[in-house]
Amino acid sequence: MAKNKKAKIHKKIDGQLLQMNKKFSNLKMKQKDKITGWVYEEYKKYVTENEKTPDSVADEHIIEVVLDKIHEAQIWIPDDEIYSYYHSKKPHLQRRLDNEKAIKFKSYVSFYKSIVDQDKTSVVICNLKHEIIYMNPAAVLNYSKYGGDKLIGRSLLDCHNPESREKIKQVVDWFAADESHNIVYTFHNEKQNKDVYMVALRDEGKLIGYYEKHEYRDAETMKQYDLW
Repeated sequence: MAKNKKAKIHKKIDGQLLQMNKKFSNLKMKQKDKITGWVYEEYKKYVTENEKTPDSVADEHIIEVVLDKIHEAQIWIPDDEIYSYYHSKKPHLQRRLDNEKAIKFKSYVSFYKSIVDQDKTSVVICNLKHEIIYMNPAAVLNYSKYGGDKLIGRSLLDCHNPESREKIKQVVDWFAADESHNIVYTFHNEKQNKDVYMVALRDEGKLIGYYEKHEYRDAETMKQYDLW
């Protein structure tokens, strides 16, 4: 026997005969897409402005804003269906937002990495355990006789004598003491005519690591393309 379809319950409101037990799944695809977009738009707006996931009060506000847009677009769907839809999709909304942020962050990292990689002088980045986590191509080449990129993952302290190791530790302690402590000149390499600095790396003021920056005193030009 064929299964009976659920009976539609209608009610006349403002001269219109509306189905009171209409489901979100019954909407046209264009209507679903619009509502899905509005829900995500309001969710993203709240998280971006408040830097936190919405609580129950914020959920209520988001849904009300979406309902206003639905009513304005003259899409008929019982309010309860939108409440149910929002709460069932909330975890997916956060994952979608996290994925967007990750993609955006990755694109930013590509820019930052390009800046470091194009630097003609050595840049060696370390975490607070003094582990080398990145070396730009110039550093890999400059330290090739010591292992080049094989130094990544090793302690920077192992590459220095006891006196230098102690100075590195003192500089990092100085970085940690105050947010305004961010760069220290360490020494001048006469053979290569370059100055060496240690520079603090911070995330919202918190010290997360440091890098060793080399700056040559010899002026670099564009040779025959030099404009000055």
